Amino acid sequence: MRRAIDLADTIGSNDPIMVRRYKRAIVEGTSIDFQKGLQRERELGLAHYLEVVGDGSTFEEAKDFIDDRKGSRGFMGSKL
Repeated sequence: MRRAIDLADTIGSNDPIMVRRYKRAIVEGTSIDFQKGLQRERELGLAHYLEVVGDGSTFEEAKDFIDDRKGSRGFMGSKL
């Protein structure tokens, strides 16, 4: 039970939008083959990236933005 609580705390410490996208990738991935699942994960990752830097910023600027959010809001940062 302690491991389940620790895992829930770890998941809960991430950006909620990212967690929802990962959950969506997992749920959708159970009904498609591995290659299609990887493609879907990339699509969701790109959607997350574009949402974070939808203003034409570079990847490095997006990384800095995520790191800034981590510090100010306590998120661990995006893994997508």
